[in-house]
Amino acid sequence: MRADSTRAKAAGVLFIVATVAAVAGGTLLLPTQEGNFLAEAVSSEQSIVAGAILEFIQALAVLGIPALLFPILKRVDEGLALGFFGTRTVEAALTIAGSVFALLVLSLSKGEATNAATQQLGDLLISGREWSYLFGPTLMFSVSAILLYLLLYRGHLVPNWLSLWGLFGGALLLASGVIEMFGYDLGAAQAIFSAPIGINEMVLAVWLIAKGLTVPELDHTRV
Repeated sequence: MRADSTRAKAAGVLFIVATVAAVAGGTLLLPTQEGNFLAEAVSSEQSIVAGAILEFIQALAVLGIPALLFPILKRVDEGLALGFFGTRTVEAALTIAGSVFALLVLSLSKGEATNAATQQLGDLLISGREWSYLFGPTLMFSVSAILLYLLLYRGHLVPNWLSLWGLFGGALLLASGVIEMFGYDLGAAQAIFSAPIGINEMVLAVWLIAKGLTVPELDHTRV
């Protein structure tokens, strides 16, 4: 039981680390997404490198969360727990891929001349980062959140209101990802889709650190 409590608290810390690193890293990497991104990137080298490092830290935290929680979650449903582990692993891999695309834009911006071919390659790299973000920290994260909160709900691991909030937030973000995948720009409305799960994760993190999980016996699950 003490090991379960330690795992839950450590996972809560990693939820906060992943969120802070994602926000800070994404902000520092914004110069690679400006209209004149090649010129912006070369003048923001330190920020871009720092942003890529933060996103790498984010990916490590994302991997650490399911690794810590899996021994607990598998008692509720091992298949769903493996799904949670798998989707977060894919999310982490795509996060790193997005960071690499940003660093490649930085390398491209250091070229001696900017021509049509360079611009076209830069556009391709930016598209690669955008798709990596869409499929990783948006779609895969959304699916992983739905799986996690389903496990938390079925196993009575946290209060029902927290699990149901997470399920709603995950489904809402998943819907926004699917909409964007088909080419529709949500603009400012994206905040409406992402805020519920973003706030929920921080509440969950504080809950895990302060109270841990109510770890069930194998037969104390909800169908």
